[in-house]
Amino acid sequence: MTSTRQPPSSHPPVPPVPPGSGPPGAAARRAVRRIRPAWWGVAALALSTLVVTQTASSYNVFVYDSILLAAMGAIALQILQGTTGQFSVGNAAFLLIGAFSAVFVLRQGLPFPLDLVVATLVAGVAGLIVGIPALRLRGLFLVLATFAAHFIATFAGNLYQGHHPEFAATGFFIPVLFADHDDGGGTAWSWLLSGLVALLILGATRIVRERSGRALRMIRQHEHIAPTLGIRVGRYKLLIFTLSSMVIGFEGALLAHLNGSVQVANFTLLLAFQYVLMIMIGGLDSIPGAVIGAAVVVALPIVVPDLLSALHLNAMDPTFSANVSLIIYGVAVIFFVTASPEGIMGLLRALGRRAVRLPGIRDAYARLAAGTGA
Repeated sequence: MTSTRQPPSSHPPVPPVPPGSGPPGAAARRAVRRIRPAWWGVAALALSTLVVTQTASSYNVFVYDSILLAAMGAIALQILQGTTGQFSVGNAAFLLIGAFSAVFVLRQGLPFPLDLVVATLVAGVAGLIVGIPALRLRGLFLVLATFAAHFIATFAGNLYQGHHPEFAATGFFIPVLFADHDDGGGTAWSWLLSGLVALLILGATRIVRERSGRALRMIRQHEHIAPTLGIRVGRYKLLIFTLSSMVIGFEGALLAHLNGSVQVANFTLLLAFQYVLMIMIGGLDSIPGAVIGAAVVVALPIVVPDLLSALHLNAMDPTFSANVSLIIYGVAVIFFVTASPEGIMGLLRALGRRAVRLPGIRDAYARLAAGTGA
């Protein structure tokens, strides 16, 4: 019988390639490919900002700026709740902490950029403190912990505001950024906030698409199994709580400079629940969904009164439009929880999959994939 054994090779065995090694720059190119879809979102954001700043009225520009600000907090909450599964109603509390930290720094006579830094750091420390109970709490108990954080922050804000009787009723007034511009600074705010949101989109996409994103999803889905896979659950939880709180605190300081005033009464539980609605309506665990949800939730109370006025239905009760907005919020939550848990992004993905199955589009896609282009 003829032997099939191969003679030993005279060449030394090739050692296995360590993970992450390869040609110079390969790791960087892989990282760029992972966040490539986010660049399309950044391009769409830049285009929308260009259109709004060139065509919209000053009021609509202000609404657009408010949407961009809300998108910052929604992205932060998306990573905390949508990706990691740490339910929180503490957004309003961290917005309050950031805004009042900015007020405190400015009242000490310190310049503008420093108040943003201090607000971000103070909110981060507060988030770290709130995150400590998250090491042992889950679900409803974690929600109650962030619920308590809201009341503690509100109490501290009322205490500080009440300590200055001249501002107890009206709140604190601070300089509005870009107020010396011809349009009141609206377009300057739009480009500033667009740049910040673009950086957040790229950074958040990098987090959720890297190894850290897989670890965060494992914590959300199988927290009790995650430690056996080498995932440091406590470390990740504290890190995400701290980072998300820093972003929201930074947003709160910017919000104070956009509005020119800070008052405890503006940071309500309804505001906190609106941020939860943003990520639920847009789609959990989706960075674009957070931005879309922010646009829907911020614009809805503005669009509804205009629509009701056009239908001559707004004159019957001054609070009618506000109540209709709340009803629409409720219907949207019920719909997306029951019929489309993945939110608007889930609907868009489903429509995209159905569109690809259409004969003409399917054939064109097949030709494009084959590289014929014809």
